[in-house]
Amino acid sequence: MNAKWVAKIIAAMTVAVGLAIPAGAADLRSRPPAMMAEPVYDWSGFYVGGNFGGAFNREDVGTPIGTFSTDPSGVLGGFQAGYNFLFSPNWLLGFEGEFDLTSAQGTVNFITPATAFSLTSDHNWYGILSGRIGYVSGPWLFYAKGGAAWMNADYRLTVNSGLGGAATVSPDRTGLMIGGGAEYFYLPGWSAKLEYSFLDFGNSAYAFGTLGPGGPLTFTTRVHEVKAGVNYHWPSTMPAGRF
Repeated sequence: MNAKWVAKIIAAMTVAVGLAIPAGAADLRSRPPAMMAEPVYDWSGFYVGGNFGGAFNREDVGTPIGTFSTDPSGVLGGFQAGYNFLFSPNWLLGFEGEFDLTSAQGTVNFITPATAFSLTSDHNWYGILSGRIGYVSGPWLFYAKGGAAWMNADYRLTVNSGLGGAATVSPDRTGLMIGGGAEYFYLPGWSAKLEYSFLDFGNSAYAFGTLGPGGPLTFTTRVHEVKAGVNYHWPSTMPAGRF
């Protein structure tokens, strides 16, 4: 191939490239800009997490000489696990189990005609098994819940006069709960929640043997829980590229 043909080929390639560049630029200008895919927040499936907060109680103690209040309060912390079923784009059904240790404690002193007493109420743990219904709006979930509740407490009655002495009963109690909260996806697979629960354990009577002030004591216990938590949503419930 002589120099004349080489020059012609180079000139043709130069013209082709010069024509292609503005044509390609025009094509790019004619295309709509690429849009980022909107994340899809998949609330369905299994999840597990932890929580931390406070327990504030109204606990009235009925005695043969009147009613007194211990009102234990303290911090609580534990874990929860559950499953959600998304039955429409915006509505969710699920169930959840929770277990929390607590430092809630309260004390009351009272006097009978013959004896001075001190009663200490130590709440050790609360458990909840509930169903819930929620409304989904993007990364947000707003829900209400209700179910059964359990608790364990140490009730210690101490005689502060005469020969003294003390007795403790440690019952497990069963009650009902209602509550609600809000949850937010802040990372793929991870959500944070803020929740309130009301636990009602009704009335339960316990005898303290010969130390009792003339009969058993009746405990009426209602618990208010306020807690924040974090949940990890099982990866198998979320297709690749989705929350």
